[in-house]
Amino acid sequence: MKDLFLVEPCKKYQNSFKKYASAYRKINDTHYFNKYKKALENFDNYLKDIYNCSMGINLLHGEVMTSIFWLLFKEEIVGVVRVRHQSIDTAGHIGYDISPNHRNKGYGNQILKLALKKALKLGIKEVILTCNIDNIASKKIIEKNNGKFISTLYDKEDHEYLSKYIIKQINT
Repeated sequence: MKDLFLVEPCKKYQNSFKKYASAYRKINDTHYFNKYKKALENFDNYLKDIYNCSMGINLLHGEVMTSIFWLLFKEEIVGVVRVRHQSIDTAGHIGYDISPNHRNKGYGNQILKLALKKALKLGIKEVILTCNIDNIASKKIIEKNNGKFISTLYDKEDHEYLSKYIIKQINT
């Protein structure tokens, strides 16, 4: 997977990102489609919102500075990762998703591995991650990246139980 890397969101990949967002609509995944539908409506404003979030500008109550990256494979966006500069109770430091068109190809493991490097550059040495307790694929990805189970918690907003993990990093 040498052709796999993270990029900051930019206009260059507009068409690829629109395909990415549309893939969630096609499978009726409203959770992720709602995260990305603004990109289909006004891509420039979507990019501005991402930039502002990474700089801590105009954050809503409960939001934290978040750096967003797109996982590219041969110039196509196959995943999105959010590296939060502070942990959020039910979301941790890192959240990611892989396009429905590109799942089960090892991209989840790679996006987390690359995101951990970004987190370390931000000074985050103890990364907190969460996933739905029934999401076996995410659990395997987290554990493959040295995640250690901490506890189970309940997300009142999404009405679901989550597994909480920690990954301790050292500077290399």
